[in-house]
Amino acid sequence: MSSAQRQGDACVVCHKRWPRPRARVGRFPDDMTALACTDCAEALMPTRMATVVAFPSR
Repeated sequence: MSSAQRQGDACVVCHKRWPRPRARVGRFPDDMTALACTDCAEALMPTRMATVVAFPSR
């Protein structure tokens, strides 16, 4: 990781610096927050389970 990524000035995934990453996606061993841009953060987060609705029985 680059120093910009460790300091939160660049995305931890794609290294993009602008717009500045804002999504918190984890922590480094030294307790610093790992930040990602919104596009990468969506890819890192688990997808929500779909709501399953049963059909009415006859």
